[in-house]
Amino acid sequence: MAGIKRILFTTDFSEFANHALKYAIGMAKVFDAELTMLHAVTVYRGEEGTEEKDKFPSLDRYCEEVESDANGRFEICIADMGDAGIKVAKEVVRGKSPHAAILDYLRKNNDIGMVVMSTHGRGGLSHVLVGSVTENVIRYAGIPVLAVKKTEHETTDPETGEVIIKKILFPLDFSRESLRPLELVKSVAGKYGAEVIVFHSIDVEVPPIYYTSGIDSILQLDPDIKVRVEKRMKEMIGDTLSAIPVRFLVSDGRAVEQIREQVMKERVDLVAMSSSGSHGIGEFFFGSTATRVIQKAICPVLVV
Repeated sequence: MAGIKRILFTTDFSEFANHALKYAIGMAKVFDAELTMLHAVTVYRGEEGTEEKDKFPSLDRYCEEVESDANGRFEICIADMGDAGIKVAKEVVRGKSPHAAILDYLRKNNDIGMVVMSTHGRGGLSHVLVGSVTENVIRYAGIPVLAVKKTEHETTDPETGEVIIKKILFPLDFSRESLRPLELVKSVAGKYGAEVIVFHSIDVEVPPIYYTSGIDSILQLDPDIKVRVEKRMKEMIGDTLSAIPVRFLVSDGRAVEQIREQVMKERVDLVAMSSSGSHGIGEFFFGSTATRVIQKAICPVLVV
């Protein structure tokens, strides 16, 4: 998986997309990959039962105008990038919706190994875009997706404008699926010289039957559980990250809240996690954990 040769960056030319472009360039440099910038001209959806249903307004004329404008904006993006040292291509496609156009393009271009996209759109509402675009792309793309949002701390070099990644949080739940991002984490951390924090949060809640005994946490029943969890984490990672600064961190509480807390406390620059976990059901895990991490985390999230 780490041998990514082509990266797709989706854009609506908003301020948020322009911020995500820096990460797309960064990932292209990590993997020495070609960067394809994609803009989708989306269809006007008319009323059901009318001739305008699923048709572009003014069809060819409308599309030509929007595509011309998109190409002009692409040229501005490329000019702003300067000599990034990577190969760049641009594409304008038509579709019924942004995510449908992106997924259709991915189906026709199966050499793409990663998608980079902003969690915010023109309206600036990340939770809306996660539900309508980013979530669908992650769910159906079948390849890693880097969902980018602005961090609360500075993540770009003030002189070069390039992205800086100093800390990567890698949540692990001991399932085979949760290890999927490992090779990508190794590649990104190696390129940026970043520290990797391998993280697990123990769900400490116990069945109500224990309440009458004054026990309300698994830590009371098993005081050494954190030591054993850390040992198991080290066994799973093995020597894969031996050449990279790595730290193992065990916390307690609900996963999403603990991930967000650690992102803030550690000033994490990137979270890398699987789209499916210990349940073995990708959609269930994605809906309950990965989506909420993207919504709540104050840094980019790489979902694999």
